[in-house]
Amino acid sequence: MINIKIDGKTLKVKEGTTILNAALQAGIYIPNLCYDRRLKPFGACRLCIVEIAGQKKLLPSCSTPATEGMEIRTETPDVIKARTTVLELLLIHHPLDCPVCDKAGECTLQDLVFKYGASSNRFEAKRKSEPERLDAPIVEYNPNRCVLCGKCVRICLDHQGVGAISFIDKGIKTTISPAFHEPLDCEFCGQCIDICPVGALGSKHYRHSSRTWYMDEKMIICPFCGCGCSTNLSIREGKIIRARGIEGIGINKGDLCSRGRYGFDYIASENRLKNPLIRKDGELVPASWDEAIKTVAKRLQEIKDKYGAFSIGAIGSQRCTLEDNFMLQRFMREVIRSDNLDSASRFGYAKAQTAFEWAFGLESLPIKWNSPLEADYILVMESDITSTMPVWGLNFIMAKNNGATLIVADSRETKLARNSTNHLKIKPSTGLAFLGSLAYVIYEEGLY
Repeated sequence: MINIKIDGKTLKVKEGTTILNAALQAGIYIPNLCYDRRLKPFGACRLCIVEIAGQKKLLPSCSTPATEGMEIRTETPDVIKARTTVLELLLIHHPLDCPVCDKAGECTLQDLVFKYGASSNRFEAKRKSEPERLDAPIVEYNPNRCVLCGKCVRICLDHQGVGAISFIDKGIKTTISPAFHEPLDCEFCGQCIDICPVGALGSKHYRHSSRTWYMDEKMIICPFCGCGCSTNLSIREGKIIRARGIEGIGINKGDLCSRGRYGFDYIASENRLKNPLIRKDGELVPASWDEAIKTVAKRLQEIKDKYGAFSIGAIGSQRCTLEDNFMLQRFMREVIRSDNLDSASRFGYAKAQTAFEWAFGLESLPIKWNSPLEADYILVMESDITSTMPVWGLNFIMAKNNGATLIVADSRETKLARNSTNHLKIKPSTGLAFLGSLAYVIYEEGLY
């Protein structure tokens, strides 16, 4: 640990910690546009510059490591003047279209201009007037608003392991696009939209649908897989307008997959059942909830009286909450008096759980969320974790980027295989033979 001082506040931080990270850990805000905790320092925006005692020039806090005894000041007159100049330069080409921009009200650039008073500009140049790109199914791109912070490019390549977009062209013509300006064709996770600090990247579903200050924000747990990601829903007049991750919130800390971000439209679908249906004379007809509940209770009692309690069974769902499934088992055991309970997961995961109990004597798998990040060597057998549990799967890609060896043995060329250190392309249905051979070598060579 080393001792540093930021704005007069003494801090203890790990050696190698950047000034920006040290400040954030202490709750000290340093303005930035290109920093993100998931990405390596980039130093593109130059807004995080700070003054360091003994240094003649201002240094970017995102890429400058803290050293023992360092004294940093984040809001001196010289720092404020430099940041104001940077904002003026950004605004030369940035359109002042906040009234029609969906990012207005939560735009980092807008907040910084308000903070540093750079609404007037000493510089003049022709503003960008490129057409919006609306050719992708979900993502829209306005090149005129882009500040070229590079966040979207880096989150797509380094964090998501996709690399669908990059910097195209040079100089004033530089823009963000797939290769050769082709239409965007990726997994459409939406991470680039959430990470964009301005209104350059947006969701076509959310486009011009509401202002941020008109919406109520509600946090829920995403039901689509076992990750349990915290998802922020923006709701207006009882309708979900958008879903997004919030930085630092939940086990996912802001990451979301395409299902968590866009899988809510079925809620307002015209085909969704809005009332219970009861079969009468061979046809399903709408009924009230009271009538439906009474019908179900009556039929359950008739079946129980005629065939006995053990003729009734119930299947829980992994889509339901723990509390819902708990109430289901209480209802079956205390009301119906039957132990015929099962779950849809028994058709898959329960078999694996039985195998682990037999092989290792473990009643539950000791897997933590950050387990991949704590490993030096990872072997994945015939499984695309980035598809079944997309957000947790990002930890495997991150572990590999941090220096871990990631081996994927699979007959398919999955996303995880493409991002692995080595892809062992085994033949289909030979996974058991591969593991047997691996166990044989370990035993014969005494590697256990």
